[in-house]
Amino acid sequence: MEDVLRTAAEAMLTTPVRHPLSATVGEIRDFFRDDHVHAALIVSPAGYLEAVVERDDIARCQVPGAAAAPLGRLAGRTVLAGARLADVHRAMAATGRRRAAVTSADGRLLGLLCFKASRTGFCSDRDVRARALGETGPAAVGGAAIDRPGQLARRRCRQKCVEEHGPRSPASG
Repeated sequence: MEDVLRTAAEAMLTTPVRHPLSATVGEIRDFFRDDHVHAALIVSPAGYLEAVVERDDIARCQVPGAAAAPLGRLAGRTVLAGARLADVHRAMAATGRRRAAVTSADGRLLGLLCFKASRTGFCSDRDVRARALGETGPAAVGGAAIDRPGQLARRRCRQKCVEEHGPRSPASG
């Protein structure tokens, strides 16, 4: 298993969405409308992770304007950047947790580990970008297929052409 030699920092998403300390319950509820989102990372202006808020943390809060950070926690929701990925994988699988914030030893947020729904590994930055672009298929979601160089650019060009000129007729090739 290649995860044995890897660390959490090597597998993490490097640009997770960060929320300020002022984030409200209402704002975090809006963030959770995307069903791929499992955790909201509340970060200080200096970059320290202050709380990881999950859906259940805010479920009973009836005040949308209340601060969200006090409802979240760090315990059990963070891993150190140098943690062995195999150990993190086992722990997340055992607890059913799908997200873990990755921090430095001093508590700065570095990234986010996102356990795939298939439980076969972790999402990559590439997977997230592909999902944001609305792509599907093995190459877009981290499967075995490989995205050929230029494939995405060609697909975008075709989409733009269709938008500007309409679909090609069979006779035009």
